[in-house]
Amino acid sequence: MKLGNTAVKTALGAAAIATAGICGAGVAGAAPPAVQHFGTSAPLVSGPMVTSYTVTNLQPTDVVIPGYVPHGQLYQADVTARSDGGTVTPVIADFNARAANGQTYRIINTVPTPGGISSAPITPGSQSSGKIYFDATGAAPNGVVYNDGVQDVLIWTA
Repeated sequence: MKLGNTAVKTALGAAAIATAGICGAGVAGAAPPAVQHFGTSAPLVSGPMVTSYTVTNLQPTDVVIPGYVPHGQLYQADVTARSDGGTVTPVIADFNARAANGQTYRIINTVPTPGGISSAPITPGSQSSGKIYFDATGAAPNGVVYNDGVQDVLIWTA
């Protein structure tokens, strides 16, 4: 039986996706998130690129964010992103605040924030610092979580 070029490519593509799914499932569940105290630097490794994040000073704030109307109590935290390998781009949108009961509050990143940390690329050995903000509409947060969209990767607590 002779297979056409498109059929072969389709079969190879399906095999690659299936293999990636099997391997990815094993890796994703393999390691628990790194948990550290506020003020501790934690690395996020993506191949040769390493971004070390440090989160401190999670606290309520009365800052006014132009163009944003809070629905609860605003909280802020200080973040430093440092390049420990390669030119890295901080993914600020992956930060969340979390309360002891598990309630999670997404970072406010729909408008520019006062003193907000930049998401511009950072060259090796350099760093960027600034604030991140959360709108806590329920229980008070006591931690900050970096979640890659699938799972918690880094967690800072008091």
